[in-house]
Amino acid sequence: MKIIAFVGHSKSGKTQLIARLVPELKKRGLIAAVIKHCSHGFDLGGEDKDSSRFLTAGADGVALAAPGRTAVLRNSDRERDLESLAREEFASADIVLVEGGKSDARLRKVEVLREGFSEGVMTPCRELDAVVADYPAACAVPVFHPDKVKEIADWLARDLAIGK
Repeated sequence: MKIIAFVGHSKSGKTQLIARLVPELKKRGLIAAVIKHCSHGFDLGGEDKDSSRFLTAGADGVALAAPGRTAVLRNSDRERDLESLAREEFASADIVLVEGGKSDARLRKVEVLREGFSEGVMTPCRELDAVVADYPAACAVPVFHPDKVKEIADWLARDLAIGK
């Protein structure tokens, strides 16, 4: 399994890029999973939903099961390590794309830049595997335009040595 984080400022296009990459990777026969790092927390459905009520009541975990979809929520006194989360929850995946995770030094990273939202890379170039930008970016790593999803998927499959 390969794990790569897509980092960048808010509104830089990370979500859109990952949402476009997943079907492109799946076309290549890869099992692709995504983890979204929520540094400010999250809530599925709001306080009035049963799952939130169970967690607030002290349940250590709640599972939501529906036809074709499952979610598991767990209370924790610490933030989960993204690499461990990927390996435990998505063991059968060929690639796990992480949205966020800029402070995790163990993750390989692609920085996403968008004109008007980011003025250049925030991550030292030596810590990046690639950059995706809609304007010229100065970094000694591969630089892709966000519209070149097939080329980015090719790079992921080739340079990260993913595949069957």
